[in-house]
Amino acid sequence: MTTHPPDPPIYPKRYWNASHAFINWNKLTALDIHNTLRTEPGFEGQDVYFFGNHPIRFVRIVGLLVDIETRGRYTILSVDDSSGACIDVKITSRSVIAGDEGEYPSNTTVDNVDVKLEWGVPTLHLDFTPVALGSVLEFKGTISIFRNTRQLDLKRLLVVPNTNAEAEAWIKTAKWKRDVLLRPWILTQQERDAIDDKIRREERTERAKAKKKREWVVKHGAERLRHEEKNEGKRKRAEAKMNAGALKGSEVIRAPWE
Repeated sequence: MTTHPPDPPIYPKRYWNASHAFINWNKLTALDIHNTLRTEPGFEGQDVYFFGNHPIRFVRIVGLLVDIETRGRYTILSVDDSSGACIDVKITSRSVIAGDEGEYPSNTTVDNVDVKLEWGVPTLHLDFTPVALGSVLEFKGTISIFRNTRQLDLKRLLVVPNTNAEAEAWIKTAKWKRDVLLRPWILTQQERDAIDDKIRREERTERAKAKKKREWVVKHGAERLRHEEKNEGKRKRAEAKMNAGALKGSEVIRAPWE
């Protein structure tokens, strides 16, 4: 009888920085984001999704810009990457408080991306250059939910300059899936032990730093208090000395009519 190995586990969050998928931009399609990525019990609301047992937070897609729409402080880009599904990409306008005279690189939270309204029609600008509908772009972002539908929150935007570059992008997507996502992520016991040891060392270091900080505050706080008390004593003695040689009642300044 043939026995099959169990499904690879979902590792605890403390191990995720050892995952290539967790720390890199995952080259996916809109269809992958909608249909393949899944959530796992215990990790809801943490903006992390799973492909197999790979934890994913950063996503990259390449597709055609087919529409631009404004919704309050958000701009929604509709993207078709020919995967069988489209996806919305959300751009957030930069919030500037009244009276803030600071200079910012763009009017959105992505430094080289601007959204302008011309006769009520939104236009997208990348590095101060208008981007036309029908342009092929590379979108990098994180996944969020709007009306029960997954979308991307834009973090980076690049132009795909020609069809050769577009074909290369699709090749990279296929290679990333083949070499990373479609292979189970396995951590050996030795690797997990090494990560645990590193975490314990970092925690000890942080506790030692916190202890030194508390001791410094106690020590220097007490020294500061003694210094202030000493200065106050000097001030009172100097004041008493000056008052000793003054005429009685001279410390009182009377009004002319008194």
